[in-house]
Amino acid sequence: MPNLHIITECNRACSYCFKDRRPPGKEMPVSQARHLIDLVRDSGMKEIRILGGEPTLHREFVSILGYALDQGLYVRVFTNGFMPASSLEALQKAPEKNCRVVLNFPIGVNRRPDEDSKLNRAARLLGQKMSVGINIYRPGMPLEEASRFVDQHGLTRTIRVGMAHPRLDRANSFLHPRQYHRISEELELWLKNIKPRNFMLTLDCGFVPCMFSPTFMEMAELSAEALGSRCNAIPDLLPDSTAVHCLPLAELDQLPIHGVRSIQGLRDTLQHRTLSFRKTGVFRECSSCDLWHRSLCQGGCVSAAMLRSHYAPKKSDTITAALKGAKPDAEPKPTAWAVPYIDQPLEFWQALVSDHGTAIREVYFPISATGVGSGRPAQPQEHLNSLLEAKIVPMSVLVNPLVLPQTLEASAPRIIEELLRLYEEKGVFAATLNDRRLAELVRARIPAMRLTASCLFDIAEASQARTLRDLFDVLVPATRLTRSPNRIKTLREAFGGTIRMLVNEGCLIDCLDRKQHIYEMAAAAAPESLCFQRLEETPWLRLTGAWILPQHLHLYNGISDEYKLAGRVTLRNPGNYQSVLNAYLNRTALWPNQIGGGPASVLRRWSMSQTEFELLLQCSHVCADCTICSRIAQGQQSIESLI
Repeated sequence: MPNLHIITECNRACSYCFKDRRPPGKEMPVSQARHLIDLVRDSGMKEIRILGGEPTLHREFVSILGYALDQGLYVRVFTNGFMPASSLEALQKAPEKNCRVVLNFPIGVNRRPDEDSKLNRAARLLGQKMSVGINIYRPGMPLEEASRFVDQHGLTRTIRVGMAHPRLDRANSFLHPRQYHRISEELELWLKNIKPRNFMLTLDCGFVPCMFSPTFMEMAELSAEALGSRCNAIPDLLPDSTAVHCLPLAELDQLPIHGVRSIQGLRDTLQHRTLSFRKTGVFRECSSCDLWHRSLCQGGCVSAAMLRSHYAPKKSDTITAALKGAKPDAEPKPTAWAVPYIDQPLEFWQALVSDHGTAIREVYFPISATGVGSGRPAQPQEHLNSLLEAKIVPMSVLVNPLVLPQTLEASAPRIIEELLRLYEEKGVFAATLNDRRLAELVRARIPAMRLTASCLFDIAEASQARTLRDLFDVLVPATRLTRSPNRIKTLREAFGGTIRMLVNEGCLIDCLDRKQHIYEMAAAAAPESLCFQRLEETPWLRLTGAWILPQHLHLYNGISDEYKLAGRVTLRNPGNYQSVLNAYLNRTALWPNQIGGGPASVLRRWSMSQTEFELLLQCSHVCADCTICSRIAQGQQSIESLI
């Protein structure tokens, strides 16, 4: 049964929590929640669990709960009990046979009177519909507080017990395996006291049979196999439209949910991705354990085992150093986007403006001056004039051929004449150029036009950026810097103006054929990819492309002011265009093959976790001396067949 996390916001701050690195307060859109509920139902599953953060804080919690119940699913809601009145009322009215509430009870915590009042009210109103769960994150916790609370309010007498497992970056409070035996003694003593009063304990994942005595196993009515085999992919479905194996392993892998056919496929894929880490257990003795060799125990929590064996990635400070004070997990500031023109009727653009408003800084299209070119093949423009006449969205024009077909003195008059016409008659306010001398001429003739230095300038050094700072308003860095946030920050300081990053460029950062490829595209029909044979022989090179997935865009907070979406050809389909743009603007997850990159980008359904992407931001980008991408690619082979 999957966990549906509909919000990251929480009104408590438990030290053991798997605090999400994504923006706090992020809500899953209702449409996405409904889609995932449908996916659970269509996967043949009968139950869904709704979690957060604190799920009842979601502004549409009542609607999401009602929809899940209407689909015939058994709904289990996990809450801290500090819930809005409307959510509590909805849970109270939900049929008991189809809805249960698990209260994450805060034992060993000093609570204010108003907090106790909220917990008591929720328990009083929900009664037998509510059960209690506790999370043990240190020895010596007052376990009896939970059983007393159940007695006080007449709640279900089965108590869920979980151990606090570590995040892979060790950012939370958790139990070390050496504390397990102490915890088992405390649980056994507690169970002896409450068992005569018809209490039962259910143990969550991560416990290992060897930590308990035969007496406890008998009292708890557990078998070694049942207890030892509970570390499996859940999966957890997160508000950013990714799925993870479980919250402790959230940094190991995040699979985009978009396009997934079944929950079973997600689960199998995530489970498969952890196989290489299941070679040890939480104790040194696991490898010689009889239960282990008879497959009656999986060795406890994979996250704890990874930390014991030093498999887990250590918390990276590379991004923090790059941002110098900007927080990757902070709520992102509103960003502006430059998006490509595709030849669609005016209604398409009106809807786009209605949906995204000021987020669309400009829609760019290629110049049509004879014999000049825009650095790309000619594209259909049947509806372009009507869009220019309507003036419903800011428009900019591309004038960035890799080389001009004539001298600048011969070409510039035609270019400037066309730019002046577009500026005065059509309201085109900006132009993208890749020639400094041409920019000087344009600036002299049309001083108010906003000028963008194209990525085709290949600006990668501070000294280059300084030469453009008084001439251009916007700089698009060389795409080979996309995976080098420190260097982009240096360019930002040197340029002093707006930095715009291209997010879905597919070209390889070390491609030696790029200029010739771009020239051929501008001069004639689009050629075959010049790096195709190299990519066929070395597929992992596709992971080195200069692209950023929507779900990783927050790592660039504080580095880039604007973003540019490419894809006049690859995103020509309006439905695909809208889905990719929506994903980037809302920072919801896509697979690399869905972003509209070019022929050198990832063309198959491969995954890229945040941890893996951060590794790419840290590497030297000298592929001959590095194995990061090749190792990531080795884990991709099963994904397409399972999802």
